[in-house]
Amino acid sequence: MADTSTMKASTFGRSVINKLPEVTSNLLSDSRIELVVPASKIRDVVQLVDEELSDALPESVFGVDLQNDQYNLIYIFWSWSNRLLVQLRVSLEGENPEIDSTCDIFPGLEWHERETREMFGIEFRNHPDPRLLLLPDELEGAYPLRKRFQSDLSRLDETGINPPKPRPKEGGEQK
Repeated sequence: MADTSTMKASTFGRSVINKLPEVTSNLLSDSRIELVVPASKIRDVVQLVDEELSDALPESVFGVDLQNDQYNLIYIFWSWSNRLLVQLRVSLEGENPEIDSTCDIFPGLEWHERETREMFGIEFRNHPDPRLLLLPDELEGAYPLRKRFQSDLSRLDETGINPPKPRPKEGGEQK
């Protein structure tokens, strides 16, 4: 007999959308859902995750550079009792993208937001500790996970790794 005490992904998605119609959902399975969230609503949606999934834990927050100053910010939450994975996708744009911090709702997100800020340059407004987490001070503002980041490869010989092959020009032929 199936356990009916767990919340299905579709039920959770409908609950969020009923409260915040600006949010859309992509049902990935009975136990996985992606919610597409406008940046202005991220705090509202994260608060609903906290309220409706009482044991939800943040697994990760990370950025994706889509090129041309277009970014996705992905939040992943897991509810053990509901066996439910909730992924939030937020689209951001601009050379200096910003979004409100949510680490006051889920303190476990503080380091994830810091890492995403220093690697992608996504600013988390009202973050309590925006210091660099991983990179040396001289790389502040360089954002090494942006696709346009250029490494000077000056220390590649020390690693023993073969130099990367040049990328083909956009629209050009690949050999």
